[in-house]
Amino acid sequence: MNVQKIFQALNEDEKNSALGIICRELEKQGYTVSINGEKVTSEGFFNGEHEEIEKKSGPLNVVLMKASAVQKIKFEQEFGIEFTDFRKFIIKQMS
Repeated sequence: MNVQKIFQALNEDEKNSALGIICRELEKQGYTVSINGEKVTSEGFFNGEHEEIEKKSGPLNVVLMKASAVQKIKFEQEFGIEFTDFRKFIIKQMS
């Protein structure tokens, strides 16, 4: 996961959902995204389909999955995102 590209994407798009922008950038990086156990898409955020997730104030549990064409397994990364402001967030290691 390239975190710098996420911050860059947020700076370039000030009108769309922050979670949608983060999700879109992760999708561009080849990941399937799950937040709090629910598979999500950037379009879903932009179309208002994930309002419950966006309303959560506490840390969000994010899981990234990436299928390998050769090995056909999904690699997973898991972390927490906690928003401190509209477009500012902390990434936390999940225990």
